[in-house]
Amino acid sequence: MSQKKELNFEINILPILDILSVLICFLLLTAVWMQLGTIDTKQAIGDNSVSGAQNPPSLWAIVKEDNSVELSLRDVKEKMPLEYRVASRGRDIDWNSLSQRLQNLKSQLPDLKTVVIRPEARTNYGNVIRMMDQMKQNQLTDIGLSPLG
Repeated sequence: MSQKKELNFEINILPILDILSVLICFLLLTAVWMQLGTIDTKQAIGDNSVSGAQNPPSLWAIVKEDNSVELSLRDVKEKMPLEYRVASRGRDIDWNSLSQRLQNLKSQLPDLKTVVIRPEARTNYGNVIRMMDQMKQNQLTDIGLSPLG
């Protein structure tokens, strides 16, 4: 005499639905607050050693802690000075002198498009962003940022 027990098995899914609804609300709220900021930059100088091609001329701008800027040209064939210094004006970069120097360099080297900006450790990064804008205004489009200042 065997009696068969009837198995009536129910799964309570209410706690799982509660957890899922809280997680969905949390994910939706955090997605609204999340902002992704990007800066459109390109690699400053590639490796052309395999093909034997020359690197294009490039400008390196070192932003000093005293807000002066040292400009140095690299891979330039023309006979011209390779080092320039733009002194600071008080507690800020002398933006007019920098813009004038960039215009002079661009007129002497029309194929100059690559710039690498190297800020020193205690440089104001607002000045670095403003410098990137000024480089773009002077048709220097390939801008890189070197963190090894």
